[in-house]
Parts: sequence; structure tokens; C-alpha cells
Amino acid sequence: MKNKIKQFTIVAGAFALLSFTIEKAVTIKFSEDQMNFHWQNLNNIKGVIDQSNLPHAQAKALIFAIDSLQTDINKSYKLDSIMAATPAKK
Repeated sequence: MKNKIKQFTIVAGAFALLSFTIEKAVTIKFSEDQMNFHWQNLNNIKGVIDQSNLPHAQAKALIFAIDSLQTDINKSYKLDSIMAATPAKK
């Protein structure tokens, strides 16, 4: 009986360890001008898709994909200032 409990504990522990997934974060850096340029391009692409002859379901799926990307960018977007502080002129 002890052997069965030990085997069960080992199997349950191995299963618990293998069931965890590791999420990796990727950082991409753009200048503010680059970010604005790409953001506007994504909005322009959505406009073109909306005016296209694609079936409604396909157009809706593409626009949803771009909206999803923009939402994720918006959640993790932070402005990283690289300008050095300049001393005040007297």
C-alpha cells in the first residue's frame, strides 16, 4: 500500500510540474515617431479592409485581428524617455 501511495505522489508531482507553462515576454523598441507611423498604418489598413470587396466575415476577422494587436500594444505601451535633463538657463 505504501508503494502505491508513493507512486501516486510521484506521478501527481510530475504531472503538476509539467502542467505549468512559462510565458516569455518580448520587448520591441520603437521611437515615438515610428510607433505613431505604424499605428496610423494599422488604422489605414483597417479602412482599406472595410472598403474592400472581401466577404463580411473575412473583413470582420481581419479588423478584429488588428484591433486585438492594437489593444495588446496599448496595454504594454510605455514611453521611455531618453532625453537627458538639461540645466535651466540663468
